[in-house]
Amino acid sequence: MKENIILVERAHGDYIRIMRALEKVFLGTIARESLLPAGSHITAAVSGGADSVAMLYLLCRFADARDWHVDVLHINHRLRAASDEDESFVRNLAGQLDVPARFVSPEPDTKGSMESRWSSIRQSIYMEQPGIVAVAHTASDRAETILMRLFEGAGLRGLGGMDYHGVEPVQRPILDMHSTEIRNWLKEKGHHWVEDFSNRDMVMSRNRLRLEVMPALEEQFPEAVSGICRSGALLSHWRDLQDQLSGLTGGDSVSREELLEVPGVLGALMLWQMAGKPRNGFDEFQKILDWIRRGGRGKHILPGGKRLVAEDELVRVESGGPGRF
Repeated sequence: MKENIILVERAHGDYIRIMRALEKVFLGTIARESLLPAGSHITAAVSGGADSVAMLYLLCRFADARDWHVDVLHINHRLRAASDEDESFVRNLAGQLDVPARFVSPEPDTKGSMESRWSSIRQSIYMEQPGIVAVAHTASDRAETILMRLFEGAGLRGLGGMDYHGVEPVQRPILDMHSTEIRNWLKEKGHHWVEDFSNRDMVMSRNRLRLEVMPALEEQFPEAVSGICRSGALLSHWRDLQDQLSGLTGGDSVSREELLEVPGVLGALMLWQMAGKPRNGFDEFQKILDWIRRGGRGKHILPGGKRLVAEDELVRVESGGPGRF
């Protein structure tokens, strides 16, 4: 009998630790990244899957303390037979939590890939919502995205992966949580969610990565997801730096003196920014910068098709034309 009591107490202690750990991560993320200020109107994008359901519970858990006004947005893409069942689940969940809910079923766009079409549609819907839109991307999603982009040969911008602050008004408050931890937390609390069985379709490359590659990677390297996410976060800081360089260049020109005063890699980034951020050919900008440092003057065609003109006191970029490098 005593052993049973000890086991029950230990199980209860593990349950409390799981709850507190996840809630601590949530509160730590929103504080560190300034994601959800007190008094905010927060629209939770809830699909009915485990990640978005957990996010909604966490938002509701701290709504009173943070003076948040929380409501739910569910987008029914009607791509699967179970789409209406997912909507019904979210409708019932919102009712149980006494949270206002909106349900949208947009018409699909016919331009571009399916992923890009629906991403554009979702973003346009998010832009119509009041206040902040919280989406339930996790550390697992972030790591998968970084690996996918690495396999595709993405540059610095792509390898930065997801950020805590998405395109206005999107925020990602559970980006530091792992999907496995989230499911364990929901199970411990007795909460339910719906599974999208298309996520197990091995025809899709992301599903193969999620179901085959990531488990094998984490078995050999238990901290793989965290490590990949840390690298992505560091790269995203460089991505942010690139975005800030436009203020240094003044648009499509910069003085030769200012360009030569900054460290080499920043000078190359300034030229890349002035050229319109072409996807390839960053090595060429470094070569051109070296040429300018040696006193070079003249015109050169840049990656992406624009033309650099190096004058005595000014370096500028203009539309393409004859030149050489």
